[in-house]
Amino acid sequence: MQKNCLVFTDLDGTLLDHHNYSHAAAQTALDALAALHIPVILNSSKTLSEIEFIAADIGLDSPRIAENGSLIAYPKTGEIKILGADYASICDCLKRLRDSYDYQFTGFNDWSAEDIAEVTGLDIEAAARAKQREASEPLIWQDNAEELEAFKAKLAENGLSLKRGGRFWHVMGQADKVMAMQYLVDAQQVGQSEKPLVIALGDGPNDKDMLAAADIAVIVYNPDGTVFDLPERETQRQIRTKLAGPAGWNATIMQLLNE
Repeated sequence: MQKNCLVFTDLDGTLLDHHNYSHAAAQTALDALAALHIPVILNSSKTLSEIEFIAADIGLDSPRIAENGSLIAYPKTGEIKILGADYASICDCLKRLRDSYDYQFTGFNDWSAEDIAEVTGLDIEAAARAKQREASEPLIWQDNAEELEAFKAKLAENGLSLKRGGRFWHVMGQADKVMAMQYLVDAQQVGQSEKPLVIALGDGPNDKDMLAAADIAVIVYNPDGTVFDLPERETQRQIRTKLAGPAGWNATIMQLLNE
């Protein structure tokens, strides 16, 4: 595998075990990548506060992508780049739309950390980290499908988008995981004679776009039975792991490093 390489990864069910949220089974591959100075870039819907907590546990100092691609953080310099809209603007827009059109929804900005813990099952400390938002707002839609389409249109008029997550709808600017990934790939290529090799790893359909944009797409086995396909591309290599979570992550990265 070429040294000019970037590894982008989802977290839950991919680099982190779906049950205990441990990365331990991937430690061998993480150490091997670190020895080769190959950055591992966390690319998640989680907040920067949540990602920093995980990255500190793993020992990563590479850039991270948070809130579904809405921001990139550079821990070595402390710089944060917002690619979408900032949180205050999003919340202001949501308040205006709710006041004007009586849309029925509730989101993280409406809730305390205790409320978020109750809705998500997170402990209070984790819920507080999830509430520290900078560029997106998760919400629960409580209106009908027709009003949802009207809501989407009003958001678009205000330069915002609505993306479906697992449990929540996410209101954010015109950004996504692929845009953030490409931004870092372009930055890595500056001054280099060859394009960086991009490896992406994910376990769910919400990772499809990120995986589809990579040179090597690693679909990590999901034990809940979720199966999805990527469009075939002649220049892309696709790998499906036999093992779930960080064990599958580890086996595939070590296979690629040994080739």
